[in-house]
Amino acid sequence: MTRSLAGWTVAIVVGTGSLAVAQKVIGPEEFDRAMKTIGAALEGVEETLGSASYVEAKTPLALSRQVLASTRPEWEANGQPDAVRMNREAVAALDALDEALSAPTVDAAAVAAALGEVTRACDACHATHREGDAQTGYRIRSTVSSGTPK
Repeated sequence: MTRSLAGWTVAIVVGTGSLAVAQKVIGPEEFDRAMKTIGAALEGVEETLGSASYVEAKTPLALSRQVLASTRPEWEANGQPDAVRMNREAVAALDALDEALSAPTVDAAAVAAALGEVTRACDACHATHREGDAQTGYRIRSTVSSGTPK
């Protein structure tokens, strides 16, 4: 529990740094920070769900949703309707997970299914719009936009 608390606390600190300038992501460095914040927050969600800490999972979930939604205007500005659609789908999956966690009696199977949908939504966008690897680093696929979001 302490590790998950530390993980999403770091995500909040990093995330608020990327959102402090504006409510939308502007520029490749900010986009990169946003994606890392989302990843760290979702790790916090998964860790807390692993210990059935459903209420605790809602904080990093809210952060990941807010930060992901803040990236949509950049995809729109770069004329990437497919990425905009995928972003909306991923935000909707996060909302569905939040709804499952907010039930009066939380159904662990429904939460697991909703988390699976979040993972699928993220993976689909990454497969299309991300390149690189953990060793060289990830970036927006250069064939999709002019390198990175403006």
